[in-house]
Amino acid sequence: MTERELKLLLDANAVKKVHVLYALMSQGYMIVVDGKPLETTKREAKEFKTLDAAAKQLFKLGVADFSVKLKTHSC
Repeated sequence: MTERELKLLLDANAVKKVHVLYALMSQGYMIVVDGKPLETTKREAKEFKTLDAAAKQLFKLGVADFSVKLKTHSC
């Protein structure tokens, strides 16, 4: 889902859940909306280096209510 698609869904009040997930492979964060990752215009998952950057993007899009899911495992 691109930012444009997300804005359309937000305008229609059709978004149920927004999560910011830690992306282990990229060692950064990604935004997931109703189970679909936020994507670039090239349809690649959009990655954020910091949690603050992901939150800033969500606030810019008009999302103030989201959860953060960090998966950690012990060695």
